[in-house]
Amino acid sequence: MNIILLGFMGSGKTSIGKLLSEQVNFNFIDSDLEIEKRNNMSINNIFKKKGELFFRNEEKKLLNEIITKNNIVFATGGGLSCNDKSIKKLNDFGLTIYLRYSNKVLFKRLKKQNKTRPLINNLIDNDLEEFIRKSLKKREDFYNQSNCIIECDKISEREILRKINTLIIAS
Repeated sequence: MNIILLGFMGSGKTSIGKLLSEQVNFNFIDSDLEIEKRNNMSINNIFKKKGELFFRNEEKKLLNEIITKNNIVFATGGGLSCNDKSIKKLNDFGLTIYLRYSNKVLFKRLKKQNKTRPLINNLIDNDLEEFIRKSLKKREDFYNQSNCIIECDKISEREILRKINTLIIAS
């Protein structure tokens, strides 16, 4: 069994994934961290020096490697699942869970992180809100193809983990 966490940037895939992997005793792989390690540079630097297309190709390569493994908790990058081939591969690979947040909550979460994320680096409030709204609208069709969706706006990280564990037991 494999567990795949999907969602927009800032939805907590990495922090939830780390905690979940400890609980279920699975290996944890975060796509962004793995790409950073393989390229020996931060995601910001990858985007600056090699561009978004290079990064997306690295995501595809990583996905093709990951789907051969078992007992993995996989935290995807926000855009990794956002094409028909990738979402199908992820759904075939394991239990996909979309950690859904509203635009408003994502804005609050990302406002504190915009310096470390290349797609929103240095966006001011109105531009950040607009970016989240437009990007989420484009991506949500793919995220909604997940096996399960957890509405996260009003629940704690602990409650999210409890819900995921319930889903694992049920599958």
